[in-house]
Amino acid sequence: MKYASAGFGQTNYSLWDEQETTASDDENKEPEQLDSPTEQLGNHMEEIPRAPNPAGLKHLVRIGSCDHCLGRLGGKKRFNQSIEESGREIRETVVSGNKQLADIRQELPLCPLCENLFEESDLLADIIYDAIQPYQIKRLQLGTRFPKDQVEEEDNMRKRFGAGGSDGLKTGLVAEIARNLTARLKGVKLVNEKPHILALIDVLTLTVDLDVRSHYIYGRYRKLERGIPQTRWPCRACKGRGCERCNNTGLQYLRSVQDLIGNPLIEVFDAPEHSFHGMGREDIDVRCMGRGRPFVIEMKEPKVRDFDYQYAMQLINQKAGGSIEVTDLRASNRSEVVRIKDTPAEKSYTIRFRVEQMKESEYAVLTAPLDLTKDSNKKSKKKRHRRGDKRKDNTKPLPTEIVTEQQGPSEEELSKMKKDELAAICAENNLKKTGKKSELIERILAMPAPGSTLFELPSDETIISTILSLHGVKLYQRTPDRVAHRRADLIRKRDVINVNKPVVEVMADGTREVEFTLRCESGTYVKETVHGDSGRTQPSVASLLKAKCQVLWLDVGDIHAD
Repeated sequence: MKYASAGFGQTNYSLWDEQETTASDDENKEPEQLDSPTEQLGNHMEEIPRAPNPAGLKHLVRIGSCDHCLGRLGGKKRFNQSIEESGREIRETVVSGNKQLADIRQELPLCPLCENLFEESDLLADIIYDAIQPYQIKRLQLGTRFPKDQVEEEDNMRKRFGAGGSDGLKTGLVAEIARNLTARLKGVKLVNEKPHILALIDVLTLTVDLDVRSHYIYGRYRKLERGIPQTRWPCRACKGRGCERCNNTGLQYLRSVQDLIGNPLIEVFDAPEHSFHGMGREDIDVRCMGRGRPFVIEMKEPKVRDFDYQYAMQLINQKAGGSIEVTDLRASNRSEVVRIKDTPAEKSYTIRFRVEQMKESEYAVLTAPLDLTKDSNKKSKKKRHRRGDKRKDNTKPLPTEIVTEQQGPSEEELSKMKKDELAAICAENNLKKTGKKSELIERILAMPAPGSTLFELPSDETIISTILSLHGVKLYQRTPDRVAHRRADLIRKRDVINVNKPVVEVMADGTREVEFTLRCESGTYVKETVHGDSGRTQPSVASLLKAKCQVLWLDVGDIHAD
């Protein structure tokens, strides 16, 4: 009611009078001239269609587009015609009907779409051509690195004014450089995947970075000498940096299978570095015989890719001096590295060990039950797949302490006991319980410690039959102590495929040595299969024989793959 009585409903203002006044003023005023394209666009005086509409092409010329961008966005490009030639034709057509646009490139020298990058395409092609000259390649890929804001701005303008399906700035620039290179490079194919070299263009600095892809070589090696690791072993003291202990080499061992194969190939392929990928590995003190172990060696940034592999094999074997022998060299690829790593190939081994007497306490350790309980503290149920292991085998054992030997009371503790207590101890151990206190103490100290009784050595027939009984047995192997620092603490299940009849030899000092060959599943710890590894592998030859089995040497007989 207050607003109703405030006078807002009454007015002497006439809308018609104001309209008449405005109209009369406009009649006396001269019409405003909107000659410039900017003013027309700002006042929405002109509707701009997309190219290849003539009005759209006219607008692309008006805003100062270069010939390359006119041809790229104009939608008028004919077969076997470059975008520059197409853009030149479009400009001539537009200028013929609009003479005022003839000098628009002088007035607006910077192309709003590419910022005159296409004018540098010949320079970038020259840079790429000179950069790849030292390399022997057959497949080349081009790439660009653009600022994000420039790509977004050009993309918006292209979608607003360019013809439908026209190439983007990146695609157009790469295509123009590729057209220049194709005419100059002989025997080199421009590809979009799996190149030998990726040339990456930085449009801000007008520089080119080369990503030279590795060259892969497949083969098999036989390690004929012990004491050679498969891959480079950094010095334990300096971690590969170089010190007095390693004579500033950074290596724990001067020779390795990787270097014996890779170093001669570095000279052949003119590469700065190499990397080794093997189908498994053997210990440093293990030979690899038979057909050899499959491998792929990666030559990084090589300048040579085509070479006589027969000559390369002769060169490697000659420089190795009988330590290793390489066969079946051929060109490979990155996919074969994955295949080599993931192939669970069965392997044959020949092992020799010495048989010695075992204490009861040592036998108790070898036969102590493994705890296969899963770790309940694990938060995620998802388990990571490890190469060489089955998912169902990823069970983590709980730590168990096994008492190896129980120590009896000391002489000082016995002397503090009463005679009745000493007599009771003698009675428990079937000893004479009469006599002086000193005599009782002497008898107790002289009795053997618990678990120190030695088992008798098995006969030759028992050894042979026991080893043959491993045929088809499933082994439960907890990660050995010797590799626990670099392997997950798991219990792995491995199958013994076949066992050949062992040979038992009596040596000059009276000890017996046994040698046999077995074939087992990939990832089997063979040494631990023999000596038991303090009960971490069950069953083992040592636990079945009730005798200590000291491994003398181990050879890889063959790898049943490829």
